[in-house]
Amino acid sequence: MTATLAETRTDSADDGGVGIDSTEGPRADRPRRRSFTPEYKAAIVAEYDALTEPGARGALLRREGLYSSHIVEWR
Repeated sequence: MTATLAETRTDSADDGGVGIDSTEGPRADRPRRRSFTPEYKAAIVAEYDALTEPGARGALLRREGLYSSHIVEWR
């Protein structure tokens, strides 16, 4: 049997709706912002700069789920 998201939630009325746990509250089901390590950033920028074939850079960005603005900022 598979539990739905609504079934797995707990009622926050028990604690007055105040909690510091990130798994509770009105935004608990929203995606979290990704964070990138300095090693990952350096590796992606190096790989991006090494690509010379037409379309290869765009393919790298799509594969990693990144935007060209990430590369500009990380440089």
